[in-house]
Amino acid sequence: LDAVSLFDNDGKVINAEKVKYELVLRKWCNLHPSMEFRCFVFHDELLAISQRQHTQHFPHLTTEGMMYRSYIIDFFDSAIKRRFAGGEIPNYCFDVYIDKKDRVWLLDFNVWGKQTDSLLYDWHELGRFAKNLDEELASQLEIDALDLKHGIEDENDNFVAIQSDFPEFRVVETENEIRQDPLASYRAPIDTIELASNASGKETPSFEAFMAMCEKPSEIPEEDEDDQGSS
Repeated sequence: LDAVSLFDNDGKVINAEKVKYELVLRKWCNLHPSMEFRCFVFHDELLAISQRQHTQHFPHLTTEGMMYRSYIIDFFDSAIKRRFAGGEIPNYCFDVYIDKKDRVWLLDFNVWGKQTDSLLYDWHELGRFAKNLDEELASQLEIDALDLKHGIEDENDNFVAIQSDFPEFRVVETENEIRQDPLASYRAPIDTIELASNASGKETPSFEAFMAMCEKPSEIPEEDEDDQGSS
C-alpha cells in the first residue's frame, strides 16, 4: 500500500494525514485458487464475474463454470444485494470462494473503480456492460408499468419478460488466454520505483548512475591468502 498517494473514486488526492487507518486481519485458509471469483456490482445488480486467479488455466472451470455462476447469483441475491453498506452503496466489487460442498463464502469487498483489479475484464468494458444493463432495466420498468396500467393480474395472461445476459461470466478457457499479472510491476520497493522514474521530484542520482554504483566492486580490500594463512 502506498499510503502517500491515496485516491478516492473520482481520482482526487486524499490527504493521507486525515485518513483513519485500521488493521484488518483475516483468518488464513488453504483455498484452492481455481475456486476464487471476483464479482462486479453496478446499481445493485450483479454485472460480471471473473476467475480470480487469471494467470492460470483450470480446465474444470470451462465445463462447470455455469454451475458456479448460478451458485454465486443465488448467494448474491440472498446475502449481499442491497445489504452491503446498508444498501447505501450501489456500485462495488466483492470476492467469493466456492468450497467442495458448493457453499459460497464471502472473502472481501472492493471499491468499484480502477483501484480494483478488473482481472479478465477492463474498466472500459465494464462501463459498457453497465450502460447496457441500465438500458435493460429501463426496458423492464416500462413493461412493468404497462402491465400495471392495464391491470394484468391473471396468471393466464401473456406477459413479456426480458432475458438478461448478465452477469457475464468469464474464465481462462485455454492456456493461450492466460494473462500476465498487471500488478507484478508494483512488487518492488517504492524507493526503487521512484528512483527509476524520479517520481518524487527530488534531486536524486539517475537510475543509470545508481546501477553503475551497484556494479562497482566493494571498496573494502580483500585479504590476501598469505595474510589469511598467517593469521
